[in-house]
Parts: sequence; C-alpha cells; structure tokens
Amino acid sequence: MGATERVAAERRPAGVKVNELKPVSRTTLSEQVALQIIGIISAGKWQPGDKLPSEAELSREFHVGRSTLREALKSLSFAGLVRMRAGEGTYVAQGYKRFLEGFLSPNLVEMEKTVFALYEARLVLEGELAAFCAQRATEEDLQKLEELVEQMRSHPQISQERFLELDLSFHSRIAAASHNPVLAQVFENVREHVVQYVKKTYEMPNACERAYASHAEILNALKDRNAEKSRRLVREHVRRSKEAFELFFEASREQARSHETIMARS
Repeated sequence: MGATERVAAERRPAGVKVNELKPVSRTTLSEQVALQIIGIISAGKWQPGDKLPSEAELSREFHVGRSTLREALKSLSFAGLVRMRAGEGTYVAQGYKRFLEGFLSPNLVEMEKTVFALYEARLVLEGELAAFCAQRATEEDLQKLEELVEQMRSHPQISQERFLELDLSFHSRIAAASHNPVLAQVFENVREHVVQYVKKTYEMPNACERAYASHAEILNALKDRNAEKSRRLVREHVRRSKEAFELFFEASREQARSHETIMARS
C-alpha cells in the first residue's frame, strides 16, 4: 500500500458522510450503486487514495445486499475507478482523472452512440466466431493463438502499443480460425472502427493485466473445443469493456455537471 493509501486507511474521506448516500431502487441495482459512487468521486467528495466506507456500511446505506455491492465495486474496479485490496478495503484509484479527461467532449452523446453500436456488433459477431473457432480451428490455428497469449503474458516488459497489437491480432486470429470467410471479413470491417475505442481502454489502470487473464481463459476454452464456453467468455470479455465505457460516459457527464455548477456559482 502506498503512503497516500496508508494515510487514507486511517481516516474517513472528507466532504461526504455515509448517511448522505441515497437508497437505490430495485432495478439494475449494481449499476445504480456504481453510478452513485461515480457521482461522489467525480464531484470530488472522495479523492484519489481515499478509502471507501466498509462493505457493511455501504450495503446498509444503499439498501442492497453484499453481493450487489460487490458486483458494483467489481465493475468500478474493472473500469479503473477504484482499487479493491483483499483484507484492506476499497480505495479511489490514483489515475482515474486522466482517463476521464479524454471523454469530456461536446460530441460525447454521438461518441456514446457509436461506441455502443460497435460493441453490439462485437457481441453478435465475436461470440459466434469464437464458437466456430472452438469447433473448426486446426492445431496450427490454436498454436498461433497460444503464441499471441504467451507474448501477452510478458506485458510488464512490452509497450502498451505492442500489447494492443497482440490483443487485436488475437481476435482477428479467432475470426480467421472460424473458417467462415464471410463472417471473418465482416469482423475485420468492424474492427477498423473499434480500434480507437479498444485503444482507449488501455489507458485504464492495470488494463494489460486484466486483458491477459481474459485472453488466457478464452484460449483454454478454445483448446478444450468447448464452443459454448468460448462463446460465453468472449461475449463476457466484450460486455465487460462495454460496461466500463458506460461507467466512464456517466462519470464524464457527472464531471461536466459538477463543472457547470461550479461555474454557475462563481
């Protein structure tokens, strides 16, 4: 634990009390919890390095169960907004503001529509391509996929740009190993548009570590020739990225609203 986090662990973040949190309604609970936490962080009430209240406190104030709260925290952790430390608690991440700044744009709404349309296309295409790959890939195909994942494993020693290349090559190789040239070409057309957004996700803290783990799990399912598991894991991989973008778009809107409030008062 860094010096800032050691200090934060001994104090409650200034600017917000646990009893200021609002109970959420009984629909999409984990997402609503995550968005409330984003609002607090974006408004500056919890600062980088601050320790969040305990799970028991947060669950009580949000009126949700521990499993719902943990799902919300996992989503925020995946997006790089918080750090979950086993046995220590959850902290506001140090580097989240740099990522958010790139989303503050007058074209935010159009960008959001484009990102989500692309992710829907990826969900439809890549899940089925993975299933076909599990069924049809040759041993040579699987060997090439394994080589890519092995290179990903060395992520602490390679550049972010190189890791991104490996990531994109992995998905392209799955498409090719589906041995359906029509679907593979459709995927390549989508990929040309999605690259800039995939690149953006690598600005999230620990992105390479998470991506390596996800790709290694997908590879194992493909090697086991498990089409259903391969489909599920790829769709989960894509969906997780989409959820991270959803959180960041909401955080960007919240940050913009906070900025407008400050300007109105000045």
